[in-house]
Amino acid sequence: MYANVFDGFRQIKAGQGLHGFSLGWFPTAIGYSMQGFGKFGFYEIFKDVYRNAAGKNEAKYRTIGFAVSSACAEFIADIMLCPSEAVKVKMQTSAEGKFPTTGIAGYKRV
Repeated sequence: MYANVFDGFRQIKAGQGLHGFSLGWFPTAIGYSMQGFGKFGFYEIFKDVYRNAAGKNEAKYRTIGFAVSSACAEFIADIMLCPSEAVKVKMQTSAEGKFPTTGIAGYKRV
């Protein structure tokens, strides 16, 4: 569809104007805010859960506990991001008139 990145920019500007570069900003902002909230919040929760599960061996297994806590939090945070990414991608890639081009309408449609 595009010969290179600059050709893509040129075609988007010609077809949609500067608005074409900001299409999907709302779901992106919501989605990554939710992901950040999930990463931080669930990491702190899992850190305490695994610390308590290790009991008196907590100091010995602290590093592995932090790593597992981080992985668990990232898993949940990515699930929190997915609906917004789906809306954004549908907004950006659907044929004109097939999917809403505003975030709120896109969320209602999904």
